[in-house]
Amino acid sequence: MAKKQKRRKGRKTKSAGRFGVRYGTRIRKAVVAVEERTHAAHNCPKCERGSVKRIGTGIWKCAKCGYTFSGGTYVPQTPLGLASQRALKRAVEKGTEIGIVSKETMEAEGELGE
Repeated sequence: MAKKQKRRKGRKTKSAGRFGVRYGTRIRKAVVAVEERTHAAHNCPKCERGSVKRIGTGIWKCAKCGYTFSGGTYVPQTPLGLASQRALKRAVEKGTEIGIVSKETMEAEGELGE
């Protein structure tokens, strides 16, 4: 009778080991990837500490400062959200160059109709 090899349990399957042999390798690997990103330490947008944890679907809370904010389902900042923030920042910076004025300035000049 052959001797059993000893190895670390869950080394290969990680968090998807709970599924056993069900659902296929590809799906189990995808689940592992998503869960590793979700449970990783994320930086707080307010205090910049890596202590943000997921409370619920799309709800994130910083353990240090208590700041609660909405984000992606599995990660606090989604790639689309980051791209829109960059575009908004660029538009605000270029706004002074292309002549965009604020609502208060337009009201002061009498250009804004009520």
